[in-house]
Amino acid sequence: MTKAQEVVIALINSEVTQNTPQIPTNINWEEVLGVATSQGVFGLCADALQRLPREQRPGKSLLMKWIGQVGFMENCYQKHEELIKKLARFYADNGIRLMILKGYGLSHLWPNPKHRPVGDIDTYNFGSHVLADRIMHEKLGIPIENNHHKHSVFSICGVTVENHYSFLNVHGHRSTAEIEDILEEAVAGECVKDKELQNVYYPSMRFNSLYLLRHSAEHFASVQINLRQVLDWGFFVRANDMDWDWLFCQLGNVGMKQYLAILNAICVKHLGFDATLFPVMEVDDNLVERSFNDILIPEFQKETHKNALAEIAYRFKRWNANRWKHDIVYKESMWQSLCTQTWSHILKPSL
Repeated sequence: MTKAQEVVIALINSEVTQNTPQIPTNINWEEVLGVATSQGVFGLCADALQRLPREQRPGKSLLMKWIGQVGFMENCYQKHEELIKKLARFYADNGIRLMILKGYGLSHLWPNPKHRPVGDIDTYNFGSHVLADRIMHEKLGIPIENNHHKHSVFSICGVTVENHYSFLNVHGHRSTAEIEDILEEAVAGECVKDKELQNVYYPSMRFNSLYLLRHSAEHFASVQINLRQVLDWGFFVRANDMDWDWLFCQLGNVGMKQYLAILNAICVKHLGFDATLFPVMEVDDNLVERSFNDILIPEFQKETHKNALAEIAYRFKRWNANRWKHDIVYKESMWQSLCTQTWSHILKPSL
């Protein structure tokens, strides 16, 4: 772990525990800002800076730069909130319910919701996906893209919206289709209505516990995740009365209990969450450390290639290098997964 990463981890711990950060001396704050930004936690870390003695804080010019970034983040958050209200009203006028997945809903669990980064808006229309997209195009003239797995895509007010007809890419792994069935049953059973925003719903605790784990696990196994995604899980657990027995049962069926144990261990050992929030689980400490280090600095670095053959070769190398992560997440063999994913890519190359 670099010194800059060490500082970011200390600042995260400070926000999680609400204690004064314990940081080393002789800090390169530019590097710290870079790490915090790449890990999706620069807003959270900015809040923790306020607990430092003035002499330990970054210099004025960098501090102003950091504050400027946070201000931009807050503006983006407000823009997302206004857009969600607009979408909710539009759908309500047409008899369609709107559920928000991940992002905005999870931000409410953070110490400062506006300091969780926002990106695309993930939505779900309770089975009315086709109607919702059709009226969006007919009444507002917004083009709809349908060449993606699990959701359509459109842009409104400069923000990308991914409108889901399935929660996961069921073509990627066979076990994912099993989880999709569980999620569809869970979302049909119960959901949470926003107390202030009309016609805005969020998934239930059971749904989110499985969905958040699988979503981050798939990114972890195929490419990488960042600390923001781990914090989403930690803050989610802290905010809910978890049904661990139900979750253990589901994860046991799809071979994902080891991933849960590792994520929980990272939350407790490295990010400052109270161990009593999490169940006691057997976990390989070496895998915990390897996974945590891979989050900070991925063992296999991301690359892009204009040449198609070079891109295929790179993806195969990445697939092979990530075999250890695949075994943590999936019950299928690597070769089963490769065959399934190859066919999935043939069906929709934009995956």
